[in-house]
Amino acid sequence: MNNQIKNKYFETTDYSKFRKARGNRPLDEAHVKQLKRLIAEKDLYDPIRVNKNMEVIDGQHTLQARKELDLKVPYIIINSDDPLDVARLNTGRKNWSMEAYLNHHCARQKRDYQICRNKMNQYGMNVSEAMVLLLKQCSLWNRIRTDFKTGEFQIPAGGIENTDRVGSQLMQLRKYFLGMDDTKRRLKRSMVYAYIVADKHPEFDFKRFKNACASKSSWFLSGTSTSDYIKIIEKIFNSGRSKTKIKLVDFFESKEYQEH
Repeated sequence: MNNQIKNKYFETTDYSKFRKARGNRPLDEAHVKQLKRLIAEKDLYDPIRVNKNMEVIDGQHTLQARKELDLKVPYIIINSDDPLDVARLNTGRKNWSMEAYLNHHCARQKRDYQICRNKMNQYGMNVSEAMVLLLKQCSLWNRIRTDFKTGEFQIPAGGIENTDRVGSQLMQLRKYFLGMDDTKRRLKRSMVYAYIVADKHPEFDFKRFKNACASKSSWFLSGTSTSDYIKIIEKIFNSGRSKTKIKLVDFFESKEYQEH
């Protein structure tokens, strides 16, 4: 690419010259509306970024807002023909959620990401919970998040089986988790994480816990955080047992679950 063009500012009112990059997010109309208001109040003339094929790498919402306001679009041509640059430019920014990265890489036909989305839908989870189970972890480290954003997410051997096992158990327990479904019909995140920790305990038994939940599901109503649900799971599991009670709270607070 000509170095005289690379990373220089241009402007145009010919909106038709811009193309949507493969894997970019669907337009959020509410975000476009907000940008229109902000631009109308004070136009900072923030340029969008396009690659040498005029595909919008960063700034599709800004482009739409300026188009609807009938304003010139400032843009920078960057030396890029890599679809991953859409994700790279947004890594570390707040405007892209983990689910937005998931959808981006699914559109790029990345199989591990497609499996992640399928498991989310199958078991009513958010992307972070599905990632944790597929990776056979209990929490997400920063490096894992970065790898996920940049397209490096890979499901290890046994990850799908682990997700199906725990996901199936959560589906069987769902009716006992009173008031725990949000508008997307997904399980409450703090409860899912608590159950993932409990599942790591060597003395935890799903059948016993499920049977105990049948008469004690109302106990879940007092929980709001992961630590709350850890205590509730321990209490329900130990109900009726005089000996060999599970010490799930200690297991959680000592972070011993990270070793299993």
